[in-house]
Amino acid sequence: MARAGLGLSLHDVLYGSDFRPAFDAFWDHAKRNYLSIQDGRVAGSVTMYYDPLVPCHHPVDRSPFFRFGTVHGVLPLYPDDARVLYDDAIDQLSRYGEAPIGPNDASPDNAGDPMAAMGRLLIQFLAREFGDETVYAKLKIHSETNDEPSWDTETGEFTWRFGLDEPHPRGQLNASAAFAEAVEPGAWADLIGRPNLRKFLEPTVYGVDFPKVCLSQAIYDAERRLLAVTTDAGAPKAGGEQTTFRITNVDPDRCTIEADGVMSDKET
Repeated sequence: MARAGLGLSLHDVLYGSDFRPAFDAFWDHAKRNYLSIQDGRVAGSVTMYYDPLVPCHHPVDRSPFFRFGTVHGVLPLYPDDARVLYDDAIDQLSRYGEAPIGPNDASPDNAGDPMAAMGRLLIQFLAREFGDETVYAKLKIHSETNDEPSWDTETGEFTWRFGLDEPHPRGQLNASAAFAEAVEPGAWADLIGRPNLRKFLEPTVYGVDFPKVCLSQAIYDAERRLLAVTTDAGAPKAGGEQTTFRITNVDPDRCTIEADGVMSDKET
């Protein structure tokens, strides 16, 4: 439900609708009845799943990893509540001695366990988002040591293999690892709190001829009215081939192009 609320809120931000109040009402009920958040702390059992037909609450007090999914989904909507759940789950993991963020910093041999990897990456992402650099640093070191970050010299592709010994790297795990690696503190909360809507009107790069060419930077400086694009080596076997990418929201007759410090002729 937390991610449903996130989707409703994003629709409101983008299209001016008014769907979020429905989730706000649910969240007020959930805080009291499922998550036990009171006065800025978790005051009781936390429910992972509630079955209204039984009725039965399925608590996760001895499995705090399940809380981080809720934290991730609701953080852009209720960052204070998300932080309460995050801090309580981290505290429980430490008390239970769960590595790699427990007091002994031991790393269990969980290579080949995709669920364990997904949990660690989610915590790494949240630690970075909240500015919890101690936890983030430990998990980043653990990932670099155990998750098999690898370059494929044939394709020029960088992936994490996670000890799975599979012919193709798993997309969901790699997306999570990239997310945890690239995020800046506060970026996820800004999705709703400070959405960047001007990007839909500003010059934007699209249609990149990947993997023949890769981009390591594509950023627009509004003050200088400058779109900076940096290309990187693509697939090794594509060397020497013509590549393309496109740019929208620009007037070709009112812009100049500079490549490697040299003014370019737009007609060539």
